[in-house]
Amino acid sequence: MLLEMKNLCKSYGETIALDRLNLQLTPGIYGLLGPNGAGKSTLMKLICMLIQPTDGFVLFDGEDIRMHRSNFLDRLGYMPQHSCLYPDFTVQEYLYYVGALKGMHKKDVTFRTEELLLRTRLMDMKKDKIQTLSGGMQQRLMFAQALLNDPEILILDEPTAGLDPQKRLELRNLIAEYSKDKIILLATHIVSDIELIASQILLLKKGKLIKADPPGALTGQLTSKVCEINFSRPLKELEPYGRISSIYRRKEDIFVRLILNDPAILPPQASFVYPTLEDVYLYYFNDEEEVSHEHFSL
Repeated sequence: MLLEMKNLCKSYGETIALDRLNLQLTPGIYGLLGPNGAGKSTLMKLICMLIQPTDGFVLFDGEDIRMHRSNFLDRLGYMPQHSCLYPDFTVQEYLYYVGALKGMHKKDVTFRTEELLLRTRLMDMKKDKIQTLSGGMQQRLMFAQALLNDPEILILDEPTAGLDPQKRLELRNLIAEYSKDKIILLATHIVSDIELIASQILLLKKGKLIKADPPGALTGQLTSKVCEINFSRPLKELEPYGRISSIYRRKEDIFVRLILNDPAILPPQASFVYPTLEDVYLYYFNDEEEVSHEHFSL
């Protein structure tokens, strides 16, 4: 199974949303990272055939998806960034409705609905109206509808947006459970959502794919470029050395994590630490999203 993008482009007037993207996806979880406006949602909408490319192709097993639209969509599941739920439907009614839209046989819809309600821990709420569900439950329902037709390709656009850490963990574990023999493309701003489950990380910047590597390879590329220091003085003193990645407390001490401008020049008493995927994100996108030191007051 192979999903392939060849010279894929999408423009809106003079704005280039996706610029000559070439990518091959086989079964596994792919984490798609990039700042706002990088082209993540555009790529997903192109794969889901919600918009048409300006140029280039999306191929599935060597065939242009536009030539086999119905067959391709039958093998696709999509969880959009914004909710497409109907508040007055019950949970069960909604899944039955989505199954009908997908052209599934009634028997298959019934079977898959029961299975997914059980797996997403929504069985006790199946007769409840969607408007009564918590945000976490609604996100799990959105995930369930994407899985209803047992797709080979699963497109997840910001699936954990707005969830608290516990609910993000639950949904992340669900995604991992369903990853076998599927191509899963997951876009997120929350690096921790994909750091442990993605087989490959895709970095998208201004419509261009700048990196496509396993998480360990990406973090390894920043070896000797990240340090930490026990620091209690004004943060402006660290500005000449690099960019602040994070600040955290360890027992009674406060530590600053720094992405270095020059690995040969460390702040006094600093020591190298192994990079994280969050460090990678800030390293490649530091000119996209400025971080004010006001957020890092000590």
